[in-house]
Amino acid sequence: MKIAIIKDDKLDYCHSAPFHPSVSYPEYPFQDTGTKNECYDRVRELFYRLGMDIDNYGRPDWNPLGTIIRPGDNVFIKPNLVSHFKPKGGEEALVTQGSVIRAVLDYANIALRGTGTLTIGDAPYINTDFSKVVQDTSLNEIAEYYAQNAGIKLKILDLRLEKGELRSGRIKKRHLEGDPRGYAFVDLKHDSEHSRAGDYEKLRIAYYDRHQMAEHHNSGKNEYLIANSILEADVILNVPKLKTHSKTAFSCALKNMVGINGCKDMVPHHKAGSIADGGDEYLHKDPLIDLSSRIKDEIPTTANLYKIYLLRGIYSLLFISRLLQPAKNMYHVGSWYGNETLPRTITDLNKIIFYADRSGVMCDTPQRRIFTVVDGIVAGEREGPMENQAKKCGVLVAGYNPVDVDIVCSMIMGFDHNKIPMIKYALHPIKYPLTQGDASDIEVLSEKCNLFPLVYTAYNCHIEPPSGWKGHIEYEDQMGAKYGRSEAGADTRPINI
Repeated sequence: MKIAIIKDDKLDYCHSAPFHPSVSYPEYPFQDTGTKNECYDRVRELFYRLGMDIDNYGRPDWNPLGTIIRPGDNVFIKPNLVSHFKPKGGEEALVTQGSVIRAVLDYANIALRGTGTLTIGDAPYINTDFSKVVQDTSLNEIAEYYAQNAGIKLKILDLRLEKGELRSGRIKKRHLEGDPRGYAFVDLKHDSEHSRAGDYEKLRIAYYDRHQMAEHHNSGKNEYLIANSILEADVILNVPKLKTHSKTAFSCALKNMVGINGCKDMVPHHKAGSIADGGDEYLHKDPLIDLSSRIKDEIPTTANLYKIYLLRGIYSLLFISRLLQPAKNMYHVGSWYGNETLPRTITDLNKIIFYADRSGVMCDTPQRRIFTVVDGIVAGEREGPMENQAKKCGVLVAGYNPVDVDIVCSMIMGFDHNKIPMIKYALHPIKYPLTQGDASDIEVLSEKCNLFPLVYTAYNCHIEPPSGWKGHIEYEDQMGAKYGRSEAGADTRPINI
């Protein structure tokens, strides 16, 4: 349960693709170096801080990921490539940046020793132009460089089976090729976190047909469609973006696994209705909002254009009427602190990533190895995950376990993990444990502290939460006040590397 943290307010991304290091390190597998690339240097430092292959550090045979990746392994690198749209402040707050991915990729390549596979992929938002994301992050240039200089071909995959556009309140879809290795249904049955709550008929994802959802989540099954390139991987290198999320408070290592699904219409995001009605879409029961929600549910289920226009007209009138009176509910489509559905889904997907075998059958022991490097050099705050405001934080985090990484990252953002449902379910799943301890067992490896309770004092970036979570998840610094400044637990190992 070791987590390494680096925070440097001056740290920035390298913007010269394909992001060669500026130093020819002893272990560096290529001949080419580039301009200033502190991002590469700092990712390398994360491995050092974690003590990975420390006996060989500084030598040509230093292989920090060698305990995770073996020659011949299938290695899948999972960044956050959610969208090509650029929110205010640019895409740096939205997606994992190429200079972070390149550094992780090089050390995976070193560990493979010339045999195995390297794949980068994601299943982004329904209307994302994946080729544009690949271009914006310069993954295409990285792939070209690897094709010419590495012994292993680098594949970049859009894992979606469908692309679509939102029109008249419903999604018009078209088929994509998706994962060339195909897909497998993984059924958690009663071991799904959704079995805790029942009420399957209420499960929703906005703008999708609820009947499609019901085919995959019901009293007999809880299944997801997982890309075979994921299931056939021996190692997952999780490289998420640190940012807020309106339905889960924040998005990091655990939430990043939503992108392993081929089809979004079997990924529950909320339950229809108010808390009083057994839903978690919004807080208070309200006739106008209840009717609006039912209309919004009905639009994706009909192909009758006249009926769609009629429903859209009624919906618009209801929306205007809600603007003319004080609103009981400030939240919509599950974008608030009461959402328990997407956190359950995220826990399910992380159980799959650990315990599903190559054919999608759940096993009692972990089936693949996972390592996480978090891109928080520029983080996203406020109304994430698609409309984040950029905030320069200079943060990189690495660890062996996604739950532990998210607990630490919640503290770095200024949030209390005890108040976040996504972490609550991950810590206490029905079956298939995702971590071996709790927050008190986490060992922090950093310049300023080595005690988990002091992370907030040392590294709080004061991230502003989404509006639906504000006032409900902020951390109260009791331990920091007790111990004083976090330097009391400072890591005194040398960092001049």
